Amino acid sequence: MEITTIETIALVDPGKAAETLVRVHTDAGISGIGQAESPSLVIDAIIRADGGLEEILRGEDPLQVERLWQKMYASTGLFGRRGVTIAAIGAVETALWDIAGKALGKPVCQLIWQACCTVRESGEIKEKVMPYATVYPPGDEVSEIVERFTLAKERGFQAMKLEEWPGGFAHIGPQRDVEIVRAVRETIGETRDLMIDVQNCWYEVGQAIASIRAIAEYRPFFIEAPLPADNLAGLARLADAVDTRIAAGDWGFTTRFEFDDLMQKGRVDVVQPSSVRSGGMREISRIAEAAYRRGLLCVPHAWCHMVGVAAEIHLAAVLPNMPYFEMPIAFPDSPIISELLVPAIEVDGNGLIEVPKRPGLGFALNESVVKRFRVMPH
Repeated sequence: MEITTIETIALVDPGKAAETLVRVHTDAGISGIGQAESPSLVIDAIIRADGGLEEILRGEDPLQVERLWQKMYASTGLFGRRGVTIAAIGAVETALWDIAGKALGKPVCQLIWQACCTVRESGEIKEKVMPYATVYPPGDEVSEIVERFTLAKERGFQAMKLEEWPGGFAHIGPQRDVEIVRAVRETIGETRDLMIDVQNCWYEVGQAIASIRAIAEYRPFFIEAPLPADNLAGLARLADAVDTRIAAGDWGFTTRFEFDDLMQKGRVDVVQPSSVRSGGMREISRIAEAAYRRGLLCVPHAWCHMVGVAAEIHLAAVLPNMPYFEMPIAFPDSPIISELLVPAIEVDGNGLIEVPKRPGLGFALNESVVKRFRVMPH
């Protein structure tokens, strides 16, 4: 079996969502899917340019996933190594795991198992894993925030994330932050976990400390991206000053090398590699292992990118320090989010998702949705 072509699929639902997918094809008729949280025109250029990913991989055996990752990484070193090129490599790598699983008749989680060198883990693959729901946007008023978190609760989610928003959390001061977080905690109850994403809005450690201490009684599971992504020294000061977990990693961080800096220099408690930006499934498993060795959690980012969510399911099935992964509840919803995959990813009444036993990622693209929303890369 040989790789023949790599297809870029750009989907746009105006005013709601835009997605960049890749599909790797082989001469055996087996194809695999991946996704990149990057502009479709840029991903397509990285794939199709002279010396791009399609040329690098054409004729190769798709089952040699890790060797091909290295080949892509090395061959694009002059214009890659970080950033959007890594997002493209990761999308292709996820598609290669999908192909490998289909060719071998095994789910991807059976192919990517990674030993984290611990005597506590037996190596069993989880049958069910737990997402957290990112409620986005959270709403303009407290009443709207409560309404949307009530919906997430009714859908069975056992963990949910509150986002910053103009006039909302992280934009006015500790008193407003307390008002919002108290309302959310009262809505979801005491037994569910609450994450909070600041999206880099705080620019100074003091204001971050003030708000985090003010809301501590409502037990946030973590505070995500509290400071600008490049402010590793500030993250370290903040992490040392508060008891609440500090999380970071989805704002452009790629590969194990940047995450080593984030853990060592930023001293974060939770790393958040993106399943649609950080270099692919094996790279995330390496990041998670490095976090495990430091006693840290790995909770990956995907937001509304559903092929990325599918990849997260398999990662969470095999990684011991991945208690949650991201899944969207988007307002407004769009078919290229909620209807993109077949079968649909479903959360049961206990907030769990069953890990597919189907070959590969275990999901196919809904071709009617692709046909309806596909546009030229732009």
